[in-house]
Amino acid sequence: MANIASNVMTEDFNSSIAGSNLYNNELIGCVAIYNVLSQSKTISSAKAMLIIPLMCHNGFLSYINRANTDLKSIEQLVIRKPELVSNFNERFYSLMLNSINSISILNSINVIEFSENNIKISEKKDFYSIEQTSKLGLRAKKIIAASPTVAKLLEDDVENLYLQLRVKL
Repeated sequence: MANIASNVMTEDFNSSIAGSNLYNNELIGCVAIYNVLSQSKTISSAKAMLIIPLMCHNGFLSYINRANTDLKSIEQLVIRKPELVSNFNERFYSLMLNSINSISILNSINVIEFSENNIKISEKKDFYSIEQTSKLGLRAKKIIAASPTVAKLLEDDVENLYLQLRVKL
């Protein structure tokens, strides 16, 4: 009986945090930004603000991590799967503080550095080692797997990215 109650409580807890700040926390944001940056080498601050709203959407992660998905641009994503970006503006603003905090944390521990309006990985230190990847959890592993595709999607002009994702500034 105790196991049933425990399972129900765990399921309720997991479903209740799926949209909360506990689920989309700064550690997940740091993992997402760090891994996209490790693919891109340098990225503008404006593009960095798009990473967490993309990566913290379970449907988006599931779609781009499929073996048969080959996305080359944000336009292609919008055409193929508009439901994955239909509420992007809301996600962008609801996760804005998370994005800023994650960037700030990475900067304060010297993992990233700013040069003009760009962010790059600092040569001084890594955020985590490859051996630690298995300890980050399934969600972090999905984010890490999606990072090359997200880095490729963010290669477009920042103005076009914000336009295609319908971010209202």
